[in-house]
Amino acid sequence: MTRVARRTGQCLLAIAAAAPMHGALSQTSDFQGAWLEEGIPCASAFVATSKAIDFRRPASVFVPAFIITGRQLSTPMAACRIANVRSNGDRQILSLSCTTSISNDTAHAFLAPAPDGGLYRYLSAEGGVATKFQRCDRAKLTTGSAGGAAGQTASLGRRAS
Repeated sequence: MTRVARRTGQCLLAIAAAAPMHGALSQTSDFQGAWLEEGIPCASAFVATSKAIDFRRPASVFVPAFIITGRQLSTPMAACRIANVRSNGDRQILSLSCTTSISNDTAHAFLAPAPDGGLYRYLSAEGGVATKFQRCDRAKLTTGSAGGAAGQTASLGRRAS
């Protein structure tokens, strides 16, 4: 009888621990994908692989780009786990636990959806300047529709197929 109670308790604890993460994932579902500051050609930062979109290598630490996949947020030089998501008006505050080649640290990202399908990244939760990001998808990489060198992006599409 004690074993059954213990297993039931462990199962309930596992469900309770996973519930906040499921909520965080659902709150960021609109943010899933590859994002690049508006006005920069997608092919300058990303390449299409057989399974997904990834950063162009060698990666530039200065490219204003990130990829959100599930509970992960990646930049060209950091990998972050989305630990928590809170709402503050139209903004989502992502609490991040990030790892780079030289350190581990926590950070916050302040994101809000734009009416045209883009994304705003703010400097703070309450106000401040916003940077607009565009979503980069395979179509933008293969057709060159985000600008840049169309011949280069077209060849990327053929390699990825």
